[in-house]
Order: sequence, then C-alpha cells, then structure tokens
Amino acid sequence: MTENPNESKAVTKGTLAAGFSVASVWFGTHVGAGFATGNQILNYYVQYGWTAVLFPLISMGVLAYVIYVIMKFARLRGLDNYNDTFRELWQPYPQLAISFEIFYIIIILAAVAAAISGAGLLVDDLFGFTGSNGVASIQSTIIVAAILIVLCLFGVKLIIAASTVLTVGILLTAGIMIVVGIANRPDAVLAAFTAEPSNPNTLEGFWRGAVIYCGFQCVSIPAMIAAAVTLNQKGVKKAGILGGIMNGGMLALSGLMLLGWSADIYAAPAEANAVALPNLFICNQIGWDWLVICYSVLMFCAFISTCVTLIYTMILRVDKKFFVRSNVHEKVRMAIIGVILIAVCMSLSFIGISDIITYAYGYDGYLALVAIVFPVIIIGNIKNKKYVKEHPECLQKYGNS
Repeated sequence: MTENPNESKAVTKGTLAAGFSVASVWFGTHVGAGFATGNQILNYYVQYGWTAVLFPLISMGVLAYVIYVIMKFARLRGLDNYNDTFRELWQPYPQLAISFEIFYIIIILAAVAAAISGAGLLVDDLFGFTGSNGVASIQSTIIVAAILIVLCLFGVKLIIAASTVLTVGILLTAGIMIVVGIANRPDAVLAAFTAEPSNPNTLEGFWRGAVIYCGFQCVSIPAMIAAAVTLNQKGVKKAGILGGIMNGGMLALSGLMLLGWSADIYAAPAEANAVALPNLFICNQIGWDWLVICYSVLMFCAFISTCVTLIYTMILRVDKKFFVRSNVHEKVRMAIIGVILIAVCMSLSFIGISDIITYAYGYDGYLALVAIVFPVIIIGNIKNKKYVKEHPECLQKYGNS
C-alpha cells in the first residue's frame, strides 16, 4: 500500500473536538433539500406515527457504524478518498467499486433536482406563480436554473465560502422552529403517540425509515473519508458516535415536531404546498413573520448552495473523466458540461420534490444496501481485522496515539 502524501501534513487526533469537527461534516451533508424542508422526515417517518421518534435513531445508529467501519478501513491503509477506499474494499474485484459510483451519481442528480424543485416552489410563493400539486412552475424553475448557471460559472468560490454560514443559519432557524413548533402544539404532539397514523403499516415504516433511509444517506461517506484524514482510531470512533447522535437526534426532534402538525399538513389545500414544504407551512401557521422570512431566505440559499456545490463536483468529475485531453478551453468545456447537467436536473425537478425524495432517493437506497451497507459491515470488518493482524505497524501510525 502506497503512503498517502497528505499524511505528512496531517496531525492525527483523537480528541472529542476533532471527532466533533468531522461529525459536523456528516451533519452538514445531511442538511439538504429533503431535511431542510421537512419533506424527507414527513415522507419516511411521520406518516407512520409515533415511530417517527424511534426509527431515525435506529437508522442513524446503523449508518454511524457503517461510517465508522469505512473510515477505519481508510485510515488503517492511509487512504483519503472514496474511490481508492472502495476499490480496496472490493479487492480482488476492484471493478465492483463502480456500484458506489452509480449510487453516488444517482443521489447527486436526485438531490440537485429536489433542490431545484424546492427553490422553485419558494420562487412561486414569492412571485405568485402557480405550479401544480407540489411541482414548481416552469417560470420559477427557469429562474432557478438561470441563477445556477451563473453561479456555477462565476460564483463557486463564493458559494463554497458561504456554505458553512448557511448550514449554521439553517440549523439555528430549524432549531428555533422545532422548539416553537412543539411548544405551540404540546397536546397534539402527545396525542400523536396514540392516534391512528396516516399510514399504519409499521413494518413498512421500519423498512423505509430505519433501513432505506440509512442506505441513501451513505452519500455522506466520501466527505467523511476525506475529513477523517486527521483522525486516529479514537478520533474515528468519536466522529462516528457523535455523528450518529447529532443526525439521529435532529431527525427525531424534527419528527416529534412534525407529528404535532401532521393533521394540519395533510388537511391543507394543495396550493399551500404543505406536504412539499411542511416546515415552511408550519412557520406560516405559527405566524412569526421574521421566522418565515429568515427560514425562506436561508432555505433558498441552502437549495442554491447544494445545487452549485454538487453540480460543480459533477462538472469536475465529468471533465476529468472524459475531456482531460480535449483541445477545447477548460472554461468552455466546464460551461457546456454545467449547462447540460443543470438542464438534466431541471427536467427531473418537474417530477416534484416529494416524488423525487420518495422514489429516486428510495430506490437508490436499495442500491446502497447492496453496494455499500452490507459490504462495509461484512467485508470491511473482516478485512480490517485481517489487515491489523498482518500489518501491526499500522496501529502505531493510525492507532490510538
């Protein structure tokens, strides 16, 4: 195994602060279009009733273990990217690592399409455009696509620099909304634990909420492998545990809040977009204008930030893979690739944010179980134990020191 050139620059850490820093990367990746709107939580948890508080903890607990195993796998071998890590995991059949690539491309396209759809709905609300049944209008979608094209070509550095601030802003606003939302409906929240859910199929709820949700949230793995380069094995374990607590806890609290408002959400007229954007619907019902404005602005910025960063990532991947020897100027190549990707995602956005999250995320979650979750838990653990036994010196370099 060749030594990772970044290792000489990295200081391996096992402190709680180092673990929290890396866990925050997972948390930031998780706060995408589906989470910020509440649509994801409503779709995968709340419709099944009180288990909306339990199943997120199970799902994120399992994912925390998967992330821990794959981070440990990468750290023991000095790997700092998901491609090399999964090729090594699948040895002696490294070609099977393409399964992760397929999963990753699908989830990125779906995430961008969902973000465009969500941003379009916010533009509809601002300008009074009318879409249809949770799908943004053509005018709003074109406006969002135009903004993305401009930012992908000229504003990527600005978006990347602002992404942390946007994430913190969304989390603070969402936290306030959760507290206020629960405080405004304590009786409804308690009643939801005994009321008949809109979908009483608990087994389906467990499969979708605890298993499939865990699967498509494996999208966080590449960022976690890259971020874990500064951690030793203690740090890796702390990052996994803290990440599971942070993500599972936030999901469970959001589920608890949405339980108290679920009857209103499902009873609202279609033009309210309550199912597509449940958190914004609740903000409007609470009646605090400043909260509605803050949440709308931050959510729109988060949608745009998600789109730009993911599209730019895909542009670099496509350019490097297929056009590295092209005679066309780099900026022209990237502009053409960007416009094509945005056009594809814009077309997919007309499926609607709810259906994208239900079907695209859901079916990709099935792929993730086969391509990531089960292989990491089974093969990853076996290979980790074997590698430590055959290379005891790795514990001195990446161990608990």
